[in-house]
Amino acid sequence: MLSIIICSISPEYLKSLESNIQKTIGIDYEIIAINNREKQWPIAKAYNYGAQRAKYPYLFFVHEDVSFHSNNWGQEIINKLAEPDCGVIGFGGSKVKLSCYSGWYQCGECTVTYFYQDLHNGLTGFHVANTFLEHPFEEVVVLDGLGLFVRKDVWKQFPFDEKLLTGFHCYDIDFTLQIASAHLKNYVCCSSQVLIEHFSMGSMNEGWFSATIRMHEKWKHLLPMKTDDATISDKRRKRYEEKLSYDFLHRILRMNCSLSDKKKVLLEFWSRPFSWNHLFHCISCTFKYLRR
Repeated sequence: MLSIIICSISPEYLKSLESNIQKTIGIDYEIIAINNREKQWPIAKAYNYGAQRAKYPYLFFVHEDVSFHSNNWGQEIINKLAEPDCGVIGFGGSKVKLSCYSGWYQCGECTVTYFYQDLHNGLTGFHVANTFLEHPFEEVVVLDGLGLFVRKDVWKQFPFDEKLLTGFHCYDIDFTLQIASAHLKNYVCCSSQVLIEHFSMGSMNEGWFSATIRMHEKWKHLLPMKTDDATISDKRRKRYEEKLSYDFLHRILRMNCSLSDKKKVLLEFWSRPFSWNHLFHCISCTFKYLRR
């Protein structure tokens, strides 16, 4: 019932995940592993290729550095995906996507997470935020890409944008924004019947900044976007946008990104409504930029 699509660069991780899935999933499945050590495709292209080959009506795009810690988790996911208005299911996301340059994380009060994370110090942390026992699935707008479940018919209508996203970043935000904008509901799985661990923390390199800028240019006409139950006020939303804008600008000025990308971010930052803090940040960041 579930086609599992993996963009693989590590035979060791892949073998471990295949064994883990076999022991824990509890339903019929197939694994479609794209050997990206050879193909070296962008992840959007690899995922679309895998989905085209899938024989089952439900898809699971997943990183290979994960492991499930619960048994028979497959049926729990399939039952939810079968709902007509269900879009994508993942394990970390946000109830709001702000209009500023940023990743899937926006603010603590709108973040929903339910997964284990290897912290690389001998400990495994449980990232759980804004989840409720009564809600095994919590609605969000955007999702992190560590694992994404979706019906094949939904993917066919909204495939990954491999023309825009030619690297390994923002495919998850773009994909889930497409589906949320079509009035389907995306969810974080918050069920104790589906416990997953992710072994890496991710990174924000030059490619991430460039992809984030391109992705925001695509969606700026619809942002900000939020779920119906998100309670964030306009005042708090603007404050978060101001903070994230400053953080993004501050970081990209220190990265080896293109001059045109830095100019775009600086102009977008200056165009935002001004508070006194924002005015101070604008002046200080402009001087930092001019001194480079």
